[in-house]
Amino acid sequence: MRFVDFLSDLLDYGKRDANGNIILTGSLSDPSILLNVEEIALFSVIDLIASAASLCEWRTYQGDRRVRREDWYAWNISPNQNQNAAEFKRMLFARLLRFREALVFERNGGYYLADSFCREEYAFRPNVYTNVTCGNLTLNYPMTEPDVYYFRLSNSRIDATLNNLNGLYSKALTEAYHKYEYSGSRSGVLEVDTLAQGNPKFEQDLKKLMSEHFRTFFEKKNAILPLPRGYKYIPADGPASQKGTSEVSDMESIFRQAQDRYCNAYHVPPSILRGDVTNQDDAINVMLSFAVKPPMSIVQTEVNRKSYGKSVLDGWYMRIDTTHIKTVDIFAVAEKVDKYAQDSIYNPNEIREKLDDELIPDEWANEYTRTKNMEAVKQGGNQ
Repeated sequence: MRFVDFLSDLLDYGKRDANGNIILTGSLSDPSILLNVEEIALFSVIDLIASAASLCEWRTYQGDRRVRREDWYAWNISPNQNQNAAEFKRMLFARLLRFREALVFERNGGYYLADSFCREEYAFRPNVYTNVTCGNLTLNYPMTEPDVYYFRLSNSRIDATLNNLNGLYSKALTEAYHKYEYSGSRSGVLEVDTLAQGNPKFEQDLKKLMSEHFRTFFEKKNAILPLPRGYKYIPADGPASQKGTSEVSDMESIFRQAQDRYCNAYHVPPSILRGDVTNQDDAINVMLSFAVKPPMSIVQTEVNRKSYGKSVLDGWYMRIDTTHIKTVDIFAVAEKVDKYAQDSIYNPNEIREKLDDELIPDEWANEYTRTKNMEAVKQGGNQ
């Protein structure tokens, strides 16, 4: 399955009405159109991580000094003529997390994410990549390891979880829906007296009554049931004829359990996916440390290995900055920001950049300052 098909199936969901609601066709009793709970829960977790990763700036350095040249423009503004960097990075990390591997190749000065490819591994010579597909185009020539960026996320726990959960919650949700559907259905007792049973057309009339009149009566919310003489319908009155909240709670619980399992597999606190605000800062820190940074480290290392090689020893490299993932309240960090400036940890422009604010063009904003009590103490006690 191509990755673009995976995203389109989850993002489009099919036809919608004028209000934007999804138009469902068929019945949940049909096994071919079961609601894929696992896939929706999986996409929710992956999209959360990939969206956070797309917010990061890929900083480029030359001689240990941060610069903005062609590489920076390609990774942060426009990797190719058809995509912007935010879309490209989001698709890259989503592909890496979903299929645990991704391939990026360069063509005519642009970087492209492969939808599918075949990889031939070798021990003592470069690996070969064939049948590389991007969009509607399949490249008719092979590429070797130095020609591509190949990212691989190895996690046996995720593989085992995906295999064990495949179809489990979808079947459970279907059964819960059938229970909910049955709980609100109409039911009753049809009494037929002996006079009606003695009618020569009794079997024919009864079949027509059950297949046509009763079917219409049960399907409509407000309907009138015409009954021939000798027939009496007594509606059933009880819990089975009333819709309760327990069935809805069952379906919600099944969907939440599926989300929790995939959150655990990808090291994402479930509270973030559900939008809980309790201890949100701690939950976000956990997600950044164990869910976002590991795939980022894989991407960063591969780009440095292929783009810069041993030049990283001389200060030429790329580093993914994660400081812009979290929204910073400038009033909440006012005292800490002042301390950073006093201790020469950051200059004013660096602080403004981390606060996602405009930089000051004046030279003084790039200078470091520190208070007298933070200066080095020279020998003899003189400063």
